[in-house]
Amino acid sequence: MAEAVKPRRAKAKASRTKGKEKKKHEALQTCDAGPLPETCREQESPCPASELKGDDLKSSADPQLHSDVCGWNESEMFDIPLTSLTIGDEGPPVQDTEDLKERGEVTAGDGDDEMELKVDPGDNVIAKGEPCKNFPEVEDHTLIQCGPPESTLQPDFPCTQQAVEGSHAREHPTRKQDEAALGCSKVFQNVSLHSSYEAKEVSQPPRVKKLYPELPAEIAEVPALVAVKPLLRSERLYPELPSQPEVTPFTKEQLKLLEPGSWLENVASYVEEFDNIAHQDRHEFYELLLNYSRCRKQLLLAEAELLTLMSDCHSAKSRLWHFKDEQMAVQGICADQVKVYGHHHYQRVEMNENVLGELKKLFDAKSEHLHQTLTLHSYTSVLSRLQVESYIFTLLNSSAALRSLAVYQADQVPKLTESIPSDVCQLKECISVLFMFTRRVSEDAQFHEDILLWLQKLVSVLQRVGCPGDHFFLLNHVLRCPAGIRKWAVPFIQIKVLNNPSGVFHFMQSLALLMSPVKNRAEFMCHMKPSEWKPSSSGPASGNWTLVDEAGEEDEDPETSWILLNEDDLVTLLSQFPFQELFQHLLGFKAKGDYLPETTRPQEMMKIFAFANSLVELLAVGLDTFNRARYRQFVKRIGYLIRMTLGYVSDHWAQYVSHSTGAGLTPQPYSMEKLQVEFDELFLRAVLHVLKAKRLGIWLFMSEMPFGTLSVQMLWKLLYLMHQVESGDLQQLCASLQPAECKRRLQDPEHFASFEKCLSSINSSEEICLLTAFAQMARARRTNVDEDFIKIIVLEIYEVSYVTLSTRETFSKVGRELLGAIAAVHPEIISVLLDRVQETIDQVGMVSLYLFKELPLYLWRPSAPEIAVIRDWLLNNNLTAVKNKLACVILEGLNWGFTEQGTLHLDQALHTEVALLVLEAYQKYLAQKPYTGLISESMKQVSYLASIVRYGETPETSFNQWAWNLILRLKLHKNDFGRQNFPVIPFCSTVPDMTESSMFHPLLKAVKSGLPIGCYLALAVTAVGHSLEKFCAEGIPLLGVLVQSRHLRAVVHALDKILPVFYPYQCYLLKNEQFLSNLLLFLQLDSGVPQGVTQQVTHRVAQHLTGAVHGDNVKLLSSMIQAHICVSTQPDGVGPVAVLEFWVQALISQHLWYREQPILFLMDHLCKTAFHLMQEDCVQKLLYQQHKNALGYHCDRSLLSSLVNWIVAGNITPSFVEGLSTSTQVWFAWTVLNMESIFEEDSQLRRVVERELVINAFSPDQALKKAQVQLKLPIVPSLQRLLIYRWAHQALVTPSDHPLLPLIWQKFFLLYLHRPGPQYGLPVDGCIGRRFFQSPSHVNLLKDMKRRLTEVADFHYAASKALRVPAEGSEGTPEGQAGTPGFLTSPELHRELVRTCGWSM
Repeated sequence: MAEAVKPRRAKAKASRTKGKEKKKHEALQTCDAGPLPETCREQESPCPASELKGDDLKSSADPQLHSDVCGWNESEMFDIPLTSLTIGDEGPPVQDTEDLKERGEVTAGDGDDEMELKVDPGDNVIAKGEPCKNFPEVEDHTLIQCGPPESTLQPDFPCTQQAVEGSHAREHPTRKQDEAALGCSKVFQNVSLHSSYEAKEVSQPPRVKKLYPELPAEIAEVPALVAVKPLLRSERLYPELPSQPEVTPFTKEQLKLLEPGSWLENVASYVEEFDNIAHQDRHEFYELLLNYSRCRKQLLLAEAELLTLMSDCHSAKSRLWHFKDEQMAVQGICADQVKVYGHHHYQRVEMNENVLGELKKLFDAKSEHLHQTLTLHSYTSVLSRLQVESYIFTLLNSSAALRSLAVYQADQVPKLTESIPSDVCQLKECISVLFMFTRRVSEDAQFHEDILLWLQKLVSVLQRVGCPGDHFFLLNHVLRCPAGIRKWAVPFIQIKVLNNPSGVFHFMQSLALLMSPVKNRAEFMCHMKPSEWKPSSSGPASGNWTLVDEAGEEDEDPETSWILLNEDDLVTLLSQFPFQELFQHLLGFKAKGDYLPETTRPQEMMKIFAFANSLVELLAVGLDTFNRARYRQFVKRIGYLIRMTLGYVSDHWAQYVSHSTGAGLTPQPYSMEKLQVEFDELFLRAVLHVLKAKRLGIWLFMSEMPFGTLSVQMLWKLLYLMHQVESGDLQQLCASLQPAECKRRLQDPEHFASFEKCLSSINSSEEICLLTAFAQMARARRTNVDEDFIKIIVLEIYEVSYVTLSTRETFSKVGRELLGAIAAVHPEIISVLLDRVQETIDQVGMVSLYLFKELPLYLWRPSAPEIAVIRDWLLNNNLTAVKNKLACVILEGLNWGFTEQGTLHLDQALHTEVALLVLEAYQKYLAQKPYTGLISESMKQVSYLASIVRYGETPETSFNQWAWNLILRLKLHKNDFGRQNFPVIPFCSTVPDMTESSMFHPLLKAVKSGLPIGCYLALAVTAVGHSLEKFCAEGIPLLGVLVQSRHLRAVVHALDKILPVFYPYQCYLLKNEQFLSNLLLFLQLDSGVPQGVTQQVTHRVAQHLTGAVHGDNVKLLSSMIQAHICVSTQPDGVGPVAVLEFWVQALISQHLWYREQPILFLMDHLCKTAFHLMQEDCVQKLLYQQHKNALGYHCDRSLLSSLVNWIVAGNITPSFVEGLSTSTQVWFAWTVLNMESIFEEDSQLRRVVERELVINAFSPDQALKKAQVQLKLPIVPSLQRLLIYRWAHQALVTPSDHPLLPLIWQKFFLLYLHRPGPQYGLPVDGCIGRRFFQSPSHVNLLKDMKRRLTEVADFHYAASKALRVPAEGSEGTPEGQAGTPGFLTSPELHRELVRTCGWSM
C-alpha cells in the first residue's frame, strides 16, 4: 500500500547521465526487499480519494509489480497502446517499437476521466488519476496507486481501517528474476486491472500527453532493439480475472487496529506502577499510624488491666465480711404463771483483717492505674490520633486544589491545578499507607473505623482529582484487600462512561484488572495468615468451610484458600461497572436517549464488532480466572454478561441489516457479506469461550443465545461444535472445519451414535438444556432458512425423546414441547416428523399421539402423499390401533377454517376428500344397528340409554363423536366459503350430483341406507343442499333423518348452509308441512320434553347420567339466526325483514306455540333483534293477525260460540303472554303488549271504556261490558287483559337491570296519567288512572308498584355510585339547562333514572 506523505511540489531534473545504472541496481534491491508499509504516516492528511481498498490493495501491493517497475529507467519506459489496457482474452497486442521508445507515458481515457502512468527520474512509476487534484509527491522507490472514483473510501474513514483491509487481502507471490522482458507488460497489466475502467470497453482513442520533450533527430534515428519473449500457445498475455474471493474474518490483530485498546497487555504495566507506590512502610504517615496503633494497643491493654483490677476488687469485697447465722433461746413466765419459750435468729458479721489489707492494696493499685497508666495511654492515644488528623489536614491544606476538593463539591471546585501531580502523588502514598493497615489483623474496632474513615476521606479527594490511572490504583488496592471488602471498599470503585471522554478506557481497563488474576496478592496479605492469628470462634459461624465440587472432592487448598476473596465481594465489585451506560455509548444512544440504528455506517458497525470482541475477550479471561467452585455464581454472571453483549450487538446488527436491505443501500467500504462474516466470527469466539467454561452450565447459556442473526453457514458450524464439546480442542477443530464439511458430518448416519455417547456423559438437566439450545437454533431464523439444518435438529430431538430407549422416558415431554415450538415457526417440519413416525411407529407406540397433539397442526398444509398415508392408517387399521388413533389426531388438529385474509387455510378439494374418507371409515367400523324397520319404541329408547351410559368408553362411541365433530368443521357447502351476502342464484352448476361421479359412491350408499352422517354430507356437498327444487324434494327427508336420529347440532349446521338460499323464496318452506314438522320435532327434542311417557322417562334418566344441559342446540339455532340477520344487513343482502318474517312465521305456525319454551326463547331473541334494528313492525304485523284470529275475528259461528262460552265460564281471554306477565321473555312481552295496544286503539275499546268511567262513574268491569255493546265486538278481552293492568304487572316482574324496564314504566304512566279532557267533566289536571285502581285488589297492586319503584331507584342509585367515570376536562350539559345532553355516560344515565323513579313515587 502506498505511503501517505505531505504534498510537495515535484522537482524534475532535465536529465541524469551519471550514476543511472547504480541507482537502477539500488532500486532493484530495494524493491526486492519486501512490501512497503501500509499505514499512513501519522495521518497528516486525509487519505486521498484515489486510494484503493479490499482486493485493490491486494493487487497494488504486489512486490513483483514494484520490483519490475523499479527495474526500468526513463530511457526504457515506453507507451502501451490502448489494446494493452483492455481486459480479456483477445490475444497479444501489436506494439510499435519506435512509438514505444518515443513515448514516456500512458494515458487511458473514457469520457472525462483520465488515468496516467508517469515515470519520474527516480525510476518510479506513478499512477495518476484525473480526479485527484493535489497528489502527494512520492519518495524514491515508492509506489502509489490511484483507485477508481466509485471505490473511494468515505472521507471520515481512518486510514488504519484501509490498512486492515489491505493487510488482510495481501498476497506475496514469488518473483522470477529471469522474466524482465515481461515485467513492463505485467506492470501495466496490473495497473489496468486496478483502474476505474476494469469492466468497461474503451470507446474512444486515448489522449496522449508528452511527458518529456522530443529528442533530437540524430538521437531519434538510432534504432532500438527490444527483446520480447515469444508467447506459447498455452500462455496468456494477461492473467485471468480472479473469481470472487471468499470473504474471511479479520484476525484479532487486525481487529485491534479498529479498536486499539490493549487492555490485557496494560494490566502488567499498571500493576508494576502500582507496586512502585503500594509499599510505603518507610513513609512518615506510616510511622504516625503505627504509633497510633501502638497507643491504641497500650490503651486496650490498660483498659483490660483495669477490668482485671475491678474484678479482683469485687472478688476481695466478697471475701471481706464473713456472715454467720446465730440463734438465741429465751424463756420466761407470763402473768398467768405460764412458762413460755422463744427463739431469735440473727446474723453475726466478722471482718477479715487480711482481706481488708488486700482490698486496700487493690484499691490503691486501681487508683494508681486509673490516674496514671490509663490516663497516660488515653492521652497518648488521643494525641497520636490528632497527629494523624493534623497530618491529613496539612496534606490537604498544602495544595489549593486539594483543599478545594476536600471542602467543596466536585462541580464547585475552583480551577487550581498547578501543583496537582505532586500533590496527587503524596495523596496516593498516604492512601497506600492506610490500605496497608486494612490488611492487618486488628481486634481494635475503633482503630479499624478510624482507618476506614480516613481512607474514605482521602479516596473521595483522589476520585475527584485523579485521572483514570489513579482509579486503577484504587482498584488494585481493593483487589489486594482481605475478604469482606463489599462492606466498605465498594464505593471506592466509581466508573462513569457517559459524558466522560475517558469513560470507555476507564471501564475496559478496570474490567481487565478485575478479570485478570491478582498478582502478588499473597505478598500483600502476608499479615493475614491463619498461623499468625487465632480465630475468635469455631464451628459453623467461624467461616472455616471446606468447599467441594460436584463429585464431593475438595476444590481448594486450605493452605491458600484464605487468600481468596469471597464471591459476594466480586459480585459487588462487578455491580459497580455500568454496563448499561457502556452499551448505550457503544450503540450510539443520543444524549436524550434517542436510539437511531439506521444512522449507523459500515465503519461504525465494524467498530462495534471489534469493541464487542474486546469486551468478550475480557470477560472470557474472567471465566478462566475464577474457574473455582466457590465462584460458581460469579462465573454465571460473567456468562450472562457475554450473552447480554451478544444480545445487544445482535439486535443492533439485525436492525442495521433490516434498514440497509429495505433502503437498498450498498455499504462501503465494508459489504454486508463482510460484516456478516465478522459478526459470525464474534459469535463463534464467544461460544468457544462459553463452551470451555465447564462450571458455567454451558448448555443453559447456549439455549438463550441470540442465534437469529447468524448466517446459515455459521449455524452449521456451531451445531457441529456443540456436538463435539467433549471431543477435545474446539479451537483447533473450529479452525480446520468448513461449514460444508460440518453439514456432511452431521448428515452422516453414524453421527447419531456418537451423539448418543456424548449424551451419556452429561446429566439429565444438561441434556434438556442441550436439546433446548438445538431447538432455539432451529427457531431463531424465520427467513432464508436451510431446511436441512432444521431437519437435522428435529430428527435428533425426536430420536432422543421417542426412539432411544435410555432417554425417551425422561425426555418425551420436553421433546414434544421443543418440537412443538419449532413447528410453530417452521410448520413444514411436521411432514418430516410424519415420515419418521411412519418408520418408527412400532417402536414409539402411543407416545406419538401425545407428540402430534402438542404440534401446531393448525399451521400445517399436508401434501397429497401425506394425506394418502393418513388414509391408509385410518382405513386399514382397527379402531384400537395406534395408527388409526394417530390419523384421527392429525385430522382433528388440522386447520379447517379460514386464514386472516379470509381464504380457506386448506384447499376446498381436500375438505371434500377428507369428508368422504371419514364417511368410508364410518361405514367400515360403525356397523348398522341390528334393529331396523318397525320395532317397538321402548327398544329404541333402551338402546339410546345404553349408548349414553357407554359414552366415552367404547372405541366405537369415541370414533362416532370424533367423526361428527370433524365433519361439522369441514367447509363443504358453497355458503361456507366466507360468504359476504346471500347468493342470488339459488343453484350453481358446479355443485356435483351424487349419481354423476364414482367418487360419491360411498355417499350414495350411505344415503340409501339412511346413515345420518351420509345424509348430512349429501346436504352439504351435493346439489341436494344447493338447489331449491332438490332440497324440497330430496333434502327435507334427509333433514328429517338427522332430526329423528337426534343429530341436532348437524341439523343446525345444515340449516346454516341451506336457508340463505330460501330467504328470498320463503313460501317453499313455510308451506312445506314436512319441514315445519321437522322444525317442531327439533325444538321438542332439544327442550328435554319429548312426546310420550317412555321418551320423557328415558331423557330424565339420561340427563341424570350425563349431566347434559338441554337447550344448547336451541341456543345454537338462535345464534345462527342472529348471524343470518347480521349478514342480511350487508349491501346486496336480502335485508333483516325477510329473515325475521321467515322465522316468525315458521315458529308461530305451530299449534299453541306460545306455550313452548324453546319457541318463546327464539321469539324473545327475534323481538330483541327487531327492536335494535327498529323493525318491530314486521313482527307485530304477524302477531296482530294471529291475535285477531285467536279472538275469533276470522272463524266460523260454531267456533266463535264455543269461544264465547269458554270466556263466560270465567276463563281469561287468550293471549300470547300467558298469565299476567313474564320475567324471562321481556323482549317478547314488550312486542306482544305493543301489538295488543294497537288492537285496543284500532277497536276504540280503550276510548269507550275511559268515557264510561268518567261520565257514568262505572267500575272498570261495567265499563268494559258497556263498551262491548256499543262497539258490537264479537269478543272483548277480559278485564285483566286491559293494557293498563298488563303494563303494571310486567313492570313488577321485569328485572331492575333490564334495558326495557324504563320504557315499560313509561308505557304504564302514559295510560295511568292520561287526561281525557274537560268534555268528560274532569278537571284539567285530573288523570284517568285512579278510576282503574279503585277495587281493593287494584289498590294493593298500586302499592306494590310504588314499592317496586323504590327498589328500582335504590338499584340505580347504587349503580351510579359503583360506576364512576372521570370526566376531567369535559363540559357536560347542566341538568337545569334546556335540552338533553348529546351523550350520557353510564353513571349519568343511572342518576337520571334515579331522578325519574323518585319523581314517579
